[in-house]
Amino acid sequence: MEKVKYVSMLTAICTQLTGIIFLFFNIKIAIGLFIGYFFSLLVLLAVFVKTRLDEKKEDDEHDYRDY
Repeated sequence: MEKVKYVSMLTAICTQLTGIIFLFFNIKIAIGLFIGYFFSLLVLLAVFVKTRLDEKKEDDEHDYRDY
C-alpha cells in the first residue's frame, strides 16, 4: 500500500505540473494530463481511506476500555 501511495503522489505532482506547462502549448494534451491528475488523486484518496479504516479496525480490536 505504501508503494501505491508514493507512486500516486508522484504521479499527481508530475501530471499537475506538466499539465500547467502544456496549457501554454497544447490544450488537448493539458486536458489529458489533468484527467490523469484527477485519477491519480482518486487513487490517493482511496488509499488514505483504506489505511484509515484499517487503523480504526485495529484500534477497535485492541480496545481495553471495558475490562
